[in-house]
Amino acid sequence: MDDYKKYENNGEIVYPGIFDSLQVIPGKNRALITGVLLSDPKVTKYRIFWNGGLDSVEAPLVRTGGIDTMKQIVDNLPEGPITFEIRTYDKDDNKSVPMNVTGIIYGDAFQTSINQRGNRAILQSSLTLDGAIQLTWADVESYVGVVGMHIQYYDVNDVLKDTVVPVQLQDQTTDLPDANISKPVTYNTLFIPDAIGIDTLTVNSASAPMVSEVSLLNNIHPVKVSESDGNRWANLLDWISNDAIKSHNGYGGSDISGGSDYKIFFEAGYGAPEIANGKIYQIAKLPPGKYTFDGSIDWWNNGGQNYTYLVVAPGADGLPDTDNLSTAIGYQLVNNGSDVQVSFELTQQTTISLGCVVNLGTSGNSMRFNSLRLYINQ
Repeated sequence: MDDYKKYENNGEIVYPGIFDSLQVIPGKNRALITGVLLSDPKVTKYRIFWNGGLDSVEAPLVRTGGIDTMKQIVDNLPEGPITFEIRTYDKDDNKSVPMNVTGIIYGDAFQTSINQRGNRAILQSSLTLDGAIQLTWADVESYVGVVGMHIQYYDVNDVLKDTVVPVQLQDQTTDLPDANISKPVTYNTLFIPDAIGIDTLTVNSASAPMVSEVSLLNNIHPVKVSESDGNRWANLLDWISNDAIKSHNGYGGSDISGGSDYKIFFEAGYGAPEIANGKIYQIAKLPPGKYTFDGSIDWWNNGGQNYTYLVVAPGADGLPDTDNLSTAIGYQLVNNGSDVQVSFELTQQTTISLGCVVNLGTSGNSMRFNSLRLYINQ
């Protein structure tokens, strides 16, 4: 005789099979009740009771001959812990022994708590070299219940983009490709109160900080170097450098002899050969907008032959020589050691090269930058 049949002295009482692995997956004023039925092909329906049996929901269960799963939404539930009683039934309305499972339902109180907490903070917005707005998120703790961020932004063709980014609790950045930098990025933080849930709650949208700078690489002191002569001169990491700038026996771009605060540094004379059309540059794909390429100067020594230019050129092929600077989008000669700037405007998405064209004679000429930065003028 089957396990789900029981007997009394006055005859047979049938108890239909019961669900295993019962679980309450919470939602906002509702829940998903799940379970699996492993035996008893005669089960035809189930009922779920709560509120002391005053409320219930009934649904049919069509058996497949194997393992069957119950997935039942229960609506209009109050916030807080609720115990559900589940019974199965056969075609003769014989009912199973009760099965109980408890879950915590969330509602207005949880919504109030996340409203008070607000959106996840954005620490920084910047523009990457490939034209994406990069958002740097504040770290969050797991107990807060953040599961992601819903982000809306416009691309360079003025098309609205809509994306949901899963949460990473620490050190998270998000790139929004081909972004329009003149329009705001808005976002909502998404929450659930437990490890799993059927509903995601959110808060009023917020705007990310407008981008103000393009993230050039290795452009602020102390800079990083790659190869060096082991004594004084080294090549710059992340910058494209031509042979002419490596005028110290194949090295040039930074001086490593004065401690760890390395800077972008070029020098000719003092026993070293001249630098003629020496170049360092990076390549960027920029959206339409107004920009300023800024060189913050640490030291400038003019022995009579110091012609260093900040240059912005079209395309990804690098910078023009000094006698072809008229082909550039913009350029500016460093003069008297003052900080130097090149302002320019792009009317469409454009790939550019930007950096320095250096000409230093052997009479003792030096050029040292604290930083080379590309600002966005909103």
